Amino acid sequence: MTLIFALALAPAWFPAGTPRVATIACYLLMLGLWLLSQLTCYPWGSVCAVRYGAHGVLESSLAPLLVALPWLLGFAEWPAARSVFVAAGVAALLIGLTAWGRHDEREAAPEPPVDRGARPPHQGP
Repeated sequence: MTLIFALALAPAWFPAGTPRVATIACYLLMLGLWLLSQLTCYPWGSVCAVRYGAHGVLESSLAPLLVALPWLLGFAEWPAARSVFVAAGVAALLIGLTAWGRHDEREAAPEPPVDRGARPPHQGP
């Protein structure tokens, strides 16, 4: 959630003359991460539609795109905007890696495997 708030506030720190595409990309990224957070099975999520581990995988795989975005969209010459996206990429990678392998209590527990060779309890040995 801290990354979402930082991305919401970042355009206010961009100097005058920063391309509008940097601001739009910042807000779209913020909205996308907020939506992903709302759909994730964890305490801040509203709907349990995305597993917590999948959230980490998505966020980590998004990190290289965030770092490359200033060059892809043509605002790499503006240091403030470039720094925001590079820092967001590093933060997304670190945050995403901490979510791998974790789960929330709202996620469905995995069912135990069915042992086809076991006898029912009433049949005895």
